[in-house]
Amino acid sequence: MKRVIPVSEAMRTEVLTVPRGTNVARAAKLMASKDVGSIVVVDGKKPVGILTEKDLLMKVVSEDLKPSKIRVGKIMSAPLITIGPDADIVEAAKIMASNKIRRLPVVKNGKLVGIVTSSDITAISPALSELMAHPERIPEERVDQSVCENCGEVTTDLYEVNGMWVCENCRDSMGE
Repeated sequence: MKRVIPVSEAMRTEVLTVPRGTNVARAAKLMASKDVGSIVVVDGKKPVGILTEKDLLMKVVSEDLKPSKIRVGKIMSAPLITIGPDADIVEAAKIMASNKIRRLPVVKNGKLVGIVTSSDITAISPALSELMAHPERIPEERVDQSVCENCGEVTTDLYEVNGMWVCENCRDSMGE
């Protein structure tokens, strides 16, 4: 039986955050001073977005905008894609691969408790680097004899589609 590794074993608990009203220049200086590639944007204590190096390049530098005049809330990546600390790192790798992201904030009960990166996951499980590089190769998971989460039918074959376990008929109608 394979061991499930929770995200909490791979995540970093020290996460840089800034309020959405912070100007981009200040956020970028903070990122540079801490040598990190992202900063989580918060509204109060609630994580609402993430500002990454790519956001800075694509939305500020390439547009020749003045970073001190722009608020992070205007250019952050949102809505924020997150994962719980008890989730399996394989699930984190799948989320990252399918959303083409390299950083995944970890949230428990609405509170930011950490962040896991593709590098963190690869360090714990090098085999997952292939999964993250090629999301189209993610194998379809299969379960025997259970209830379809879409129609309620008891069946011997269930398939995972969009995070739900469904029967063959529902799988086909859901476009998989």
